[in-house]
Amino acid sequence: MEFRLLGTVGIVTDSGRLTLGPPKRCSLLATLLLLPNRPVPVSALGRALWEGEPPVRARSVVQGHVSHLRSLIEGSGGAGHGVDLVTHTGAYELRTPAGRVDSARFKELVRQARSQPDAAEAVLLMHRALALWQGPALTGTTAGPLLLDAARALEEERVGAVEQLADAYGTLGQHERAAAELDAEIGAYPLRESLAAALILALHRSGRRAQAVERFHQTRRLLADELGVCPGPRLTQAFEEVLRDEPLAPRHTRPSPARPPSPDTSSCPAGQSSPAGQSSPGALSSPAEPPWPADSPSPSGPVTPAEPPSSVDSPSSSGPVTPTRLPSPAAPPSCAPAAPRTGAFGGRGSLPRSPGGFTGRAAQLARLDALTVEDAPVCLVTGPAGVGKTALAVHWAHHNAGRFPDGLLFADLGGFGASGPADGELVLHGFLRRLGVAPEDIPDSAEGAGALYRELTADRRVLVVLDDAGSSAHVRPLLPGGARCVTLVTSRDRLGGLIVSEAARPVPVNILDDGDSAALLVSLLGARRVAAEPAAARHLAGLCGGLPLALRVVAARLAYQPDTSLEGMAAQLLDGNRRLALLSVDDRGPRAALGASLRHVAPQDRRMLYALASHPGGRIDVHAAAALAGTTEDAALGALDTLAGAHLVVEERDGHWSLHDLIRLYARTTGPRSEDAVAGPGAEGALRRLVDLLLRTCLAATEAAEPSSQVCCALPPETWLPFTRPEFTSRPQALRWYAEQRELLARTVAAARAGGLHAQAWRLGILQWPLMILRPRDEWCPLLADALDSAQRDPYAAGGDGESRVRALLGWLLIEQDRLPEALRHLEAAPPMAVDPVSEATARINLGMAYARAGEVRRAQAECLRGLALAVRCGHLPSRRLALQHLARMALDGGRPEQALARVRQALTLTRAEEEVAGWVLLRLQCGQALWQLGRTAEALAELEESAGRAEVHGLHESAGHALELLSRITGAQEYAERRAALAARAEEGLRRA
Repeated sequence: MEFRLLGTVGIVTDSGRLTLGPPKRCSLLATLLLLPNRPVPVSALGRALWEGEPPVRARSVVQGHVSHLRSLIEGSGGAGHGVDLVTHTGAYELRTPAGRVDSARFKELVRQARSQPDAAEAVLLMHRALALWQGPALTGTTAGPLLLDAARALEEERVGAVEQLADAYGTLGQHERAAAELDAEIGAYPLRESLAAALILALHRSGRRAQAVERFHQTRRLLADELGVCPGPRLTQAFEEVLRDEPLAPRHTRPSPARPPSPDTSSCPAGQSSPAGQSSPGALSSPAEPPWPADSPSPSGPVTPAEPPSSVDSPSSSGPVTPTRLPSPAAPPSCAPAAPRTGAFGGRGSLPRSPGGFTGRAAQLARLDALTVEDAPVCLVTGPAGVGKTALAVHWAHHNAGRFPDGLLFADLGGFGASGPADGELVLHGFLRRLGVAPEDIPDSAEGAGALYRELTADRRVLVVLDDAGSSAHVRPLLPGGARCVTLVTSRDRLGGLIVSEAARPVPVNILDDGDSAALLVSLLGARRVAAEPAAARHLAGLCGGLPLALRVVAARLAYQPDTSLEGMAAQLLDGNRRLALLSVDDRGPRAALGASLRHVAPQDRRMLYALASHPGGRIDVHAAAALAGTTEDAALGALDTLAGAHLVVEERDGHWSLHDLIRLYARTTGPRSEDAVAGPGAEGALRRLVDLLLRTCLAATEAAEPSSQVCCALPPETWLPFTRPEFTSRPQALRWYAEQRELLARTVAAARAGGLHAQAWRLGILQWPLMILRPRDEWCPLLADALDSAQRDPYAAGGDGESRVRALLGWLLIEQDRLPEALRHLEAAPPMAVDPVSEATARINLGMAYARAGEVRRAQAECLRGLALAVRCGHLPSRRLALQHLARMALDGGRPEQALARVRQALTLTRAEEEVAGWVLLRLQCGQALWQLGRTAEALAELEESAGRAEVHGLHESAGHALELLSRITGAQEYAERRAALAARAEEGLRRA
């Protein structure tokens, strides 16, 4: 078993590379490997896994990924290789021999090569070390600052090793090979002076003097253009050796790479000096204490000068050419670049016109104001299609144009346009012409044009607006070179690459809130028209989902339909099949914008979006997403990350995702409709898979919440088995899941009914009974009425056990809500339908409760006794306990406390206090009542205290209230009244939150 960090993070065994899963799991593994054999706090792991502040549930996410990694390592025989993932208090530790991590082997080989006196042996060791690299370090991890710093530190060590390899080749006199190794690196790090100096000497010593001179001038110009500094001592000394044409004798020592010395600014023109110790943005910093380097500037891309050096002739094909005039070694060439011919520079006319009716966005405008006081800021204005990114950027640009006296540049990059992205080279040429460069003076190469562009903007105060960028690579060549320049980039993608390489600052743009949506309608339609129909205006804003593009289209339609009321337009938009068409005018609207976004999404991620559209609404967790798409948790997480990056789904802080209503509508109406999107053969439909997931999850939650109960219904045949679902380890956890998912479960029942999945719908309704018995006065009856309708439409449930179960539960809830006539109608019909004796026992006991409430005591006792007999015959303890509990209640109400006490004590022998809390509390309450009626007050108080305390702990507010009321009545103590009042306040607060 080996661990890979030098390339794509992974685990390799004899059978091949293991599948790790999503980027966050790769990031977790990488962080543990960077700090092997020592505990890593969960807080540090959280900072490594998320680019920004970790979400609230970061710890549980980390725990989940650790569990997957541990299973993967143990399942691949990690123990036999000395590998173990250990849990500490608040930390995790990956124990592994150092030789199993490629980065550790790399460092050890480099160390051996440095101490090797034989240069030939050192070359072999360096080649072995560099062969371990299979791509950029830590590939496949998240772009958080900790891992980015670690990757830069590892990359610095790799480039240092290349420099040492070249040095060893030089010691052997193999200067051509040294030059080849260095030349392969200089393109990525053109400002690394130690690399350039070594390459210049290797070129010179291999007889390529003219190329060595050209390389020096190229580096000198880049330092001047990019940093405004002159070459430092090391680079200058190498050039002087070339000028003297007296190469040094081969060195027999190979010093380890160090940070390039501070540039020697003694010969720099005024204003071009560099502070001592300041590193070049293009140079790699020396490795700090691993794994997080103290500073981590990012490498620049290769750049060539806009004009060839004037001091040398161009090399001919016949060999090196001797320069016609070389400067004196005592006076290095000036680093001041030659100025091109320029003319007048355009201003505000470069921008599109300021958007009409712009409103809101105060927070984003303030953030742009704050960010643009920094040096050379790059601001990423990102958000979903149609949210108003371009309007925000252009509005800010117009209002801040005075801050940029040297001009404004605007380009529509068309990253998500139907005709494809704009040609970056043509955009660059356009910028140069606006900067006043004559067409004939624009260099032919893209590198030369880019260098000239950065040179011209180096000392100017320019605002550059790059609209609709499709990728980071499209943007980088268009970034200006001056510290006083500001760049605004708009994109539907997060463009994390720009954050990594250019320290770009994100300015996320979300949908408008209700107030700003209304303000936009006022600005577009006029205050009088909106004020005449304020409710309709709010309704319109809701149907547009707060999306400015949709609101503008609606306003445009209303503008040329003056006789159409706002309410009339809202009525038209209510038709989901027509809404997207109504929200389109010409080629503008959410449909076109979303279509352009989806063209840039991979097919598997697009399929995930279409599957998510079948979700009935609300927040989506990873289990639901995986079920909808019919895939694994890892694959679902990967697709969700991609869609969130493209702003097609919204990632929330607690590990859930959501879909904008218009995106959901677009995906539903334009996605592929294979055989049957609802069910499909073999449960292939997205909705069917979600329903089956929830059915299986409800069964698991019921088992955790009420472990002694019998399953109230069997699953339908061919119920799909999901790849992942929530797991429950305790009753409170299961009940919390029921409460949190209540809205989703209700929506899914409605969606299943609409899709004809009636056999699933009625089961999903009654499987929520553990929460219903805790909150019987909540509005459950509409849900169960729908469940009853579905049971009657299911040929296997209608008139049988399924319908009996639904009627029995619905009747009991109606009793609790004092709706006796309706309850009796359902409960009297339920027993004859029952097939299972437990179903019949439940129905008869509930019917007995209804008769008791109606004052028909004999009929109530008869039904409860029949239910008790059925429960005894089939050995179902919960039904026996329930029947005895109700018989005890009737005895208490009838003035027979001895009989009630006997019934209660018999029921308590059948009840497990920890598993059947609600029933146990009620029985202890009845026991206290019976003892009080028998005059055994001390025993009664003890029973009632126990009942009240346990009920309060478990949130059984109604039972706790009854117990406290009895305690107050018996003792007259004020504390019980106060506890009851506090309990009522908590219950009311809970209802308000629900």
